Amino acid sequence: MRTASAARLLVVEDDDAIAQGLVFNLERKGYAVEIARDGLEALSRARVGGHDLILLDIRLPGLDGFEVCRRLRVEGVLTPILMLTARAQSDDLVHGLRTGADDYVTKPFDLAELLARIEGLLRRRAWSRRAGNDTAGEGQVRMFGDFWVDFDSFEAGTRHGTVQLSQKEIAVMRVFLTRPGQVVTRRELLAEVWELPHHPNERVVDNVIVALRQHFEESSTRPRHILSVRGVGYRFAP
Repeated sequence: MRTASAARLLVVEDDDAIAQGLVFNLERKGYAVEIARDGLEALSRARVGGHDLILLDIRLPGLDGFEVCRRLRVEGVLTPILMLTARAQSDDLVHGLRTGADDYVTKPFDLAELLARIEGLLRRRAWSRRAGNDTAGEGQVRMFGDFWVDFDSFEAGTRHGTVQLSQKEIAVMRVFLTRPGQVVTRRELLAEVWELPHHPNERVVDNVIVALRQHFEESSTRPRHILSVRGVGYRFAP
């Protein structure tokens, strides 16, 4: 993992003013930044590799951000993706996570929050890479019910077959599988997975839970494994 000051970011944004503003602020933080102006250019640059993070706008000419994200994940590109979106509807956010995005920020975004999300994803990527070597058993395949999760490849055996989980989905499943039967609050998940313990919007947690239930539950209203604890958070039943 590169040091934070040398991390290489790909910014995919067709609005020139927003793109230049992002480049200016990210380079001030010490990041190396590339720009792609449309979906096809984003695919080409991302396939070359070498990026530590991709900031991906949803509304792009050619291919939209959803399709760019989906194609990269299908091709095995696991670079963390932070979606930039003007859409705040829950269905769109869940769709972004299901195509493989790791997190999202809605426009107009607060710069401090965006930088915190970027820093969190970069730290989480380094932590995930170390987990297989530094934490006994967590870098291996873990099974529950009829399903499995591979923390090395980010793959999972789901009710839809083998799929690629996003970085956030993997991180949440790691918490659940290391704390079976325990109540995990939304605030704890924000702290452990997003590294944003004081973030006011806990809906980001619920959106990932929705995506995980679509992977591992036959019925989202009667889940067997990822159980809601009303007003508190969730409990994982293997």
